[in-house]
Amino acid sequence: MRSKLAQVTRRIARLVDRLRGLGVVNHGGAGVIGFIDVGSAGQLPAPWYRHSAEISYALKFEPRDSRQVARYVRTVDAALWSEATERDFFVYRGLAASGSSLFEQNTQYVRENFAELSTRGPRHLAETWLERSELDHVETVGCRTLDQVLAEDSNRYHFLKIDAQGAEFEILQGASTFLERDCLGLHLELFTVPLYKGIRLRGEVEHFLADLGFSLVKEYPPHGSFDSQNDCVFLRRGAGGVEVDAIRRIYGL
Repeated sequence: MRSKLAQVTRRIARLVDRLRGLGVVNHGGAGVIGFIDVGSAGQLPAPWYRHSAEISYALKFEPRDSRQVARYVRTVDAALWSEATERDFFVYRGLAASGSSLFEQNTQYVRENFAELSTRGPRHLAETWLERSELDHVETVGCRTLDQVLAEDSNRYHFLKIDAQGAEFEILQGASTFLERDCLGLHLELFTVPLYKGIRLRGEVEHFLADLGFSLVKEYPPHGSFDSQNDCVFLRRGAGGVEVDAIRRIYGL
C-alpha cells in the first residue's frame, strides 16, 4: 500500500513539475521576479521551472513559438538583436532544429581544428557535429531590441535569461536601458569556442557586463559539442532586496 502511494506521489510531483515548466507562474500572486526568457522554446528553463512560484510575470521570446498572451505569461514571436532590423535565421538539421541561430555555423573552423576539438566533451556530439550542423533552410525573421519591447510593457522585470546560440552579446547591446535601470541578474549561455561565425566569446561578454556593474557569481560545467559553452549567472554588484534573495534561492547562491 505504501509503495503504491509513493508511486502515485512521485507521479503527481512529476506532473506538477511539467505544469510549472509550461509556464504556470505566480502561484497565488506571491511571485516577486519579473522574468525574461530569450530563446527557450516551450517550458520554463532550469532551474526556473522548479521555482515558478517566485515569478510574478514571464516574458518569453522565441521566433519559432506562436505569439501568446496569458494572465502571467507573454510569448513574443520575434527575435531579439542590437537594433530593429530583419536578419537571416539559419535553421540547421540538429535535433528538432536545435542549434538554429542568427549566425552561421563555423564549419570551416571545426574542420580545421577537429583533431583537437574532438577530444573535448561527449564523444557522440563530436562525431555527429558536422552532420547535425547541416543547413536545412534559411528564414527571414524580424528583430527588435529588448528595450523596444519593454517600453511597451507595463510590467517590471528583474532577471534576464538568454540561450540564443551565440547572439547573447547583440541582445545585451539592445537592452542597455534595462541593464542600467532594472536588471538585477542574468543567466547566459556563453561560448568559449567559436562554433558560429562572428560570435562574441565569453570573455568579451563578461567584460561588457563588468563595466555595467555585474559580477559572475556562478559558473556551470562546460557542455555541448566540444564542451564549447558554459551557463553563467551574474548579479548586480551591491544589489539587495526580496528579488535578489529569490534569485539567490533559485540558484543556490
